[in-house]
Amino acid sequence: MIVASGALLAAGALITAATLTDSADVTLSMDGSRNTFDIQTTGSVTPGWEPRASDWVQGNPSAFEIQLTDDGSGYVMVPGGSLDLRVAVRDASPRLAAQLSLTILDPDPRGTAVDPAAGTYLELFDQLVFTVRDGDQTIFDQVPAGELTTYTWVDALPSGEAKVLDVQIEMPDSVGNEWQLASTDIQLSFEAVNA
Repeated sequence: MIVASGALLAAGALITAATLTDSADVTLSMDGSRNTFDIQTTGSVTPGWEPRASDWVQGNPSAFEIQLTDDGSGYVMVPGGSLDLRVAVRDASPRLAAQLSLTILDPDPRGTAVDPAAGTYLELFDQLVFTVRDGDQTIFDQVPAGELTTYTWVDALPSGEAKVLDVQIEMPDSVGNEWQLASTDIQLSFEAVNA
């Protein structure tokens, strides 16, 4: 045993005394052509609506617009009234999951601007109340427009999967005559990060 140990120590001394050099290259081929990342959206005011394959569109750079009336005119809402619609978002990426977030906003806010002839406000968005449901989960529950925040889902949306949201927009009874003829656009903005 002792002799064997000595032989190992001597060999170790010879190896450490010599300078050895070597090199090796590693080449990686990265192909992102199958890692595209994309979300699509659609929506409808039809009760119980479910998106079909032909319904999905790009919502960027131009937003998808839901037609609220048969003739394409604006939807007339009165105090105490509401509008129900369904909005959907899909992860159209071939392989990547999407970490989604939703923000409800006014794309063209006019603040406290007043019609000079009528003396009434022009902007209606801040008077509205929003409820959004994702299946059994309530995301926003009768939240006034001024208190809306961005909602981010905890779980990523898998590639090829979709979420259909039920949205209710209400105008409270308390909205007075000073908002007659006021109008607004409402944008439901989905953002996604690959997960």
